[in-house]
Amino acid sequence: MASSNGPETRPATPADLIGFGELRELLGVARSRAHTISRDRDFPSPWYAGEKERLWLRADVEAWLDRHRPGWRQTTG
Repeated sequence: MASSNGPETRPATPADLIGFGELRELLGVARSRAHTISRDRDFPSPWYAGEKERLWLRADVEAWLDRHRPGWRQTTG
């Protein structure tokens, strides 16, 4: 899922991006489960996918969590 291209679109900054470790924390799952979830066709595509690293837009992942794990914002610190 790509981010929308609207008039407010701006280049991603480091604060907008999350790596696999932070993705695992947000999902609240083990490494293998996070890998499986991140490969699901319904999960947002990485903003960057290198040979050894993938980065996602935080807003895309949070939108996915809102749809698939309602209440997650109340359970994270």
